[in-house]
Amino acid sequence: MKKSVAIIIGGSGQFGVTVAKNLLLKKFKVIITTRNVQKNSFLLKKDKNLSLKYLDIYNKNKIYKLIKNSRPSLIFYFAGQSSPQKSFYEKNETYKSNFIGCKNVIEVIWENKINCKFLNASSCEIFGKIRGKINFDSPMKPVSPYGVAKLASFKITKFYREKYKLKSYNAIIFNTESYLRDKDYLIPKICLAAINAKKNQVVTEFGNLKVTREWNWCSEQSEFLLKFLNKKPQDFILSNGKNYTIIQMLKYAFSYFKLDYKKYILINKKFLRKKDILQKKSNYLRCLKRNNLKREPKIYGKKIIELLIEHYLNEKKY
Repeated sequence: MKKSVAIIIGGSGQFGVTVAKNLLLKKFKVIITTRNVQKNSFLLKKDKNLSLKYLDIYNKNKIYKLIKNSRPSLIFYFAGQSSPQKSFYEKNETYKSNFIGCKNVIEVIWENKINCKFLNASSCEIFGKIRGKINFDSPMKPVSPYGVAKLASFKITKFYREKYKLKSYNAIIFNTESYLRDKDYLIPKICLAAINAKKNQVVTEFGNLKVTREWNWCSEQSEFLLKFLNKKPQDFILSNGKNYTIIQMLKYAFSYFKLDYKKYILINKKFLRKKDILQKKSNYLRCLKRNNLKREPKIYGKKIIELLIEHYLNEKKY
């Protein structure tokens, strides 16, 4: 029997790799596209049903050829510059990679009547400062160029579903961590700060410690992303509802080594952002209920910190 095919565009990051792993277990043939095949060739060692291809997301002819030759039943769009902070000085690249690339893929699917499901990885950054829990009726007023780009891709994905009945989904993804997460992001930085404090008495600089977020674990996120894909085309929130402040996460990291985080942390104004949103909470339960799904997260808060610290200690590359 011929295997089902999935194309993961921009699939060399944490979500692409984790979703690919899940699909391979489901006997899919998986194609990961990337801008740098050589850099990501290590992925090919994982499974004979996994292939890696270069794709120019701004070339619709190349997108069409890949889809035509592969005949996928699933297409994921994970490509794009993904740092809200970097987006302030990489505005053009952020917009193009998150919106234009997504738009090109959707248009190829529609124009050529490709029978597949399409998932766009959106972000909670499409919402602005929300007092209560984030819902789809919450104001979508992003405060970063990254959020603006993600909102544009969200809207076009929704437009093609509602206007042309495309089987397209938007996953509103809240903060997600894994071993593959870039070490420049906050949670890895916290873990590495604790390790460096223990080993070398290093002091690390941070910005606003009162920020609150829902931090998720990527394997759990990917599992539920695929569960939503088994439901009707829709927009859905992907999060666990477990909310923690940066201070709490710092305490977890430094207490791992029985240290007081206050002795090893400095606040530097250069890390303070005027438009930083202090709190983001999701009404994730509404999406679960309407799809008859239940979610009982096992990895969050302190557990995320412990897993990452142990990983970095074993990796010995901190």
